[in-house]
Amino acid sequence: MEDQVVLAVATALSTKGAEALAAGARSAIGSLFQLVRARFGAGTQESAVLEAAIEHPQERWRQAALASALADVMARDPDFATALDEEWRRLSRAGVVAVQGQVVNHFSGTAERVVQARDVQGDIIF
Repeated sequence: MEDQVVLAVATALSTKGAEALAAGARSAIGSLFQLVRARFGAGTQESAVLEAAIEHPQERWRQAALASALADVMARDPDFATALDEEWRRLSRAGVVAVQGQVVNHFSGTAERVVQARDVQGDIIF
């Protein structure tokens, strides 16, 4: 799994981790979260990094630390690396997560107007 993808996995876990914790496997990335959480184990340095990234999803350095922890565990455990890669690809094919160059927009709730876009050139006026 290349570094960009590991960082994308870490970003997805940190930004959607709270949702995965609340909803379990029913959330969009619940299966990915459960896979990582089970491999990291409880009370480990890796699990502390995962929890910190979830608690502070806006802090990019925590996402990078999670990516580093993922890469380290993947290097030591090829079976985990394969399982993580397969799950990420499955979620990518399902449109749950985006790989480089793709866009996946999700909106839930109510709003009078919603704009979902990738590259916007110029103004958006309602």
